Amino acid sequence: MRDSGMTPPTTDADSIAKQIRQAYDARNLDGLAPLLAADVTWGDPGTARGCRNRSDVLATYSRLMSDGVDGEITELIQGPTGLLCGLTVHWPDETQGRDERSVFHVYRVQDGLITRIDRFDDRDAAAQSAGLL
Repeated sequence: MRDSGMTPPTTDADSIAKQIRQAYDARNLDGLAPLLAADVTWGDPGTARGCRNRSDVLATYSRLMSDGVDGEITELIQGPTGLLCGLTVHWPDETQGRDERSVFHVYRVQDGLITRIDRFDDRDAAAQSAGLL
């Protein structure tokens, strides 16, 4: 399901990966928005923290950014069942300044749009989910 007002990106996985990297590097939600399906999910949509659509995902990213969370992509690999995105995330920590963590997302892509984002704390689990192991 697509919003009629948005132009979808090309369906080439390398192009989508490049656009994801550009949006993250620039901290540009306007660059991320057209990559997301209108009904994209992130996490468990049945929970309070789960995202049920593009607006939820963008609001979550916006909230994290306004809370001072920052990060960079360490790897972005196309697997048979998804794009594996490794991230080093810097969380604000009042007692120690910054708390750095590695997290992994697997983006499911259908018809040129991200339809699901799954978060993993373990790279091997993420790689397996993306079909790389």
